[in-house]
Amino acid sequence: MSFQVPGTQQMPVVYKADPTMVHHMKSLHDHLHNLCRGLINQKVRVETIHGQVFEGTIVNCERGILYLRVENPNRAYGPYTPIIMSLVLFELLLITLMTVYPFI
Repeated sequence: MSFQVPGTQQMPVVYKADPTMVHHMKSLHDHLHNLCRGLINQKVRVETIHGQVFEGTIVNCERGILYLRVENPNRAYGPYTPIIMSLVLFELLLITLMTVYPFI
């Protein structure tokens, strides 16, 4: 949705996403959102497209953001102080459930 203020000139378009790509991105967003909403309170390992890996518990997922509770490695706040990280859904490459298996 756009509008032009009277008396101003049209700005040149620098980038316009292909409509097919937009459709695929929206589908991917909806799929990841529903998947992550179903994993709230589950412990997961998340890998981003940039190669960062985080382990923690999903606490929420909304508006394209995954909220992950992780243990803070900064000992200044105590050894096990949890922090909430926000990760962009489109940057997630891999989500792995971290289930605990009992030792046999």
